[in-house]
Amino acid sequence: MPVITIKDVAKTAQVSIGTASMALNGKTIVNKQTKEKVLAAAKELGYLPNKYARLLNSKQTYVIGLSITDITNPFFGVIIDFIQEELAKDNYDIMLGITKGSTTKEQQVINKFIEMQVDGVIIVPSHKHISSTVHLQNLKNRNIPFCFITTYYVNVPAPCVMTDLSEGSYQLTKYLLRTGHKKIVYIVANRSMPVSNLRVEGYLNAYREAGIHFSQDWIVISEPTYDGGYDSTNKILAKGCPDAILAMNDIMAMGVLKHLKENNLQVPDSISVAGYDDLLYASLLETTLTTVQQPVRQMCQKACEVILHKINQPDDINEKILLRPQLIIRGSTAERNGGT
Repeated sequence: MPVITIKDVAKTAQVSIGTASMALNGKTIVNKQTKEKVLAAAKELGYLPNKYARLLNSKQTYVIGLSITDITNPFFGVIIDFIQEELAKDNYDIMLGITKGSTTKEQQVINKFIEMQVDGVIIVPSHKHISSTVHLQNLKNRNIPFCFITTYYVNVPAPCVMTDLSEGSYQLTKYLLRTGHKKIVYIVANRSMPVSNLRVEGYLNAYREAGIHFSQDWIVISEPTYDGGYDSTNKILAKGCPDAILAMNDIMAMGVLKHLKENNLQVPDSISVAGYDDLLYASLLETTLTTVQQPVRQMCQKACEVILHKINQPDDINEKILLRPQLIIRGSTAERNGGT
């Protein structure tokens, strides 16, 4: 059986080879009617594009590096899925790198992306302090654009797409204070990083606005994992039972719920619990989880728009795009005496 070439597609669609090529590569210069005609011809003939030839001609790899911190957290699994889906619309593939929250591993992942000559990089930063940003400077030195998603490094100028973490925590804490919770313990990760510090900022703003006493001791530092939530709850309960425990993500909140159940503390009758992210599991738990929903699909769409714009039209604009979160009230929180 003869190999179908782009020349055959162009002939069937009655367009030039150049027009057929641009239509198949999603170039916006080709009008919609012509593009549909070319795609229909390609489908009819069973044409499969020679990706390697395209790469040689364009001097691009059509690959975007995606650096993710924690593959065990379903939140990041959703991010991978949405980013892959969005980039595929523009004929880009992803190369995945898992850092496990390690800044050393992140440096290795970024250096591997550089070695593989990716066209751009989308980075979920580590929740830990980063001592060296040489690997990110290496991207800039090689004119490989990158953007952050979900959070950012304070000392690295780069575009970022994220939810307004401070606003989300503010709305959640405000709701709990309004419903009679006075002592609310917040479990977060490294306070020096925006991913934690912005959440704490919103939490403290809600207390100050309400004029209710709070203590810095109510902010507990932990790893942002299931085990982190579980172990932190043990330490919290050793000092007495608070009115509520907030966790910086839903996975941590699940660890909190597990420990409370093992200690026969009823949620929400004895204590309220809330998370952040609104994972699918949050609505499926035995005690459904009050949380803050991050608009993940929109966040991924915007991040892909940013990185593709940087590839096609390089500039020095480092905009931070903040998306609005939404408070989701479920069964893990209940009104306390004195609530309004």
